[in-house]
Amino acid sequence: MDRIRSKGNVLVDLTRFAHIVFIQKSIHTIMGKKYQTILVPYDNSKYSKKALTEALEIARMFGSDLYLLTVVDALTVAPSRFYLKPGSGEGKKLDKYLKGAFSKIDLVLRDAVLKCKEKDVCADYEIVVGSPVNVILKFAKKKKVELVVMGSQGLTGFGRLRALGSVSRKVSELAECPVMIVR
Repeated sequence: MDRIRSKGNVLVDLTRFAHIVFIQKSIHTIMGKKYQTILVPYDNSKYSKKALTEALEIARMFGSDLYLLTVVDALTVAPSRFYLKPGSGEGKKLDKYLKGAFSKIDLVLRDAVLKCKEKDVCADYEIVVGSPVNVILKFAKKKKVELVVMGSQGLTGFGRLRALGSVSRKVSELAECPVMIVR
């Protein structure tokens, strides 16, 4: 009886102790289905790098295309504007900061895509401002993604512009496709 647990507790245990947790929403297994499109929410953190490594292996195995998606949480950007004094020049400073941050994110993503192409995997990227869970789910649906591979923990690879919060659990619950959570 001690071994019987609710789905939620098992998921928590798995994500805490396992290297990779694969949440499958269909009867296919990872080896029984060819994934044409794979999404990797990416922010250059340790966990998103591990997720990209796993996604690259799967993509090479199946000849899949990869999408790297960085989501800049709108809540970390937008509220700042409410505290700016009109005509103070602070708005221009914020815009300059954001432009520089997005430029750095763009360089990191270009480098990641180049590494994918060096491994003969077709890859592309996008940077989107919004709610991380909503953006990831909408992007996956729009691009007809067949597998999401993402890190397991709160990701802060781009510092103050938090690209992904701790959203892997919500994405795994709400996604219409399988989700692989890499630890």
